[in-house]
Amino acid sequence: AQEMGALLQRTSFSVNVKERLDFSCAVLDADGFLVVNAPHIPVHLGSMGVCVREVSKVIAMQEGDVIITNHPAYGGSHLPDVTLIKPVFYKKKLIGFVANRAHHAEIGGTKPGSMPADAKALDEEGVIIAPTYLVRKGKPQWEKIRELLSQSKFPSRALDENLADLNGALAAVTLGDKGLQALCEAYGTKEVL
Repeated sequence: AQEMGALLQRTSFSVNVKERLDFSCAVLDADGFLVVNAPHIPVHLGSMGVCVREVSKVIAMQEGDVIITNHPAYGGSHLPDVTLIKPVFYKKKLIGFVANRAHHAEIGGTKPGSMPADAKALDEEGVIIAPTYLVRKGKPQWEKIRELLSQSKFPSRALDENLADLNGALAAVTLGDKGLQALCEAYGTKEVL
């Protein structure tokens, strides 16, 4: 979890992630309950397990998938906090999840910064990302995500920054996946579980 966080901080573009450290990384068990986290933002970590469990109810997560969401109905905190979830498989068995949540400086909405105090509807706060595939069976879905961020009712004003930060977040969950698999290789699945 700490290594994921260090990579996310190094590879992100947003000042919110790079300097304010407004992000969190976690490892969860196969049921979506928090096992370990780095010392990041408590509000993210308190809802990370809820997010993984709620997303698991509405979208099938298979090997090679990464899910993206910021929706409050699925354990999100507010729309600028974008969560990536990656199921971790070892020898075809789901052993857990790695996830991160990072605050994007801009995600659309009626006002720059994506937190308008006078919003009366969720979409006025920014682009709503219901659980969807960022990567499906190992194939990135960048065009779909680009379209979502740029074609919503109140689109993002910083698309390239969003995509750069999502690339950093994707690198972090990929590192977490490899790390958890390496633990299984070294100590066996039973011991890791």
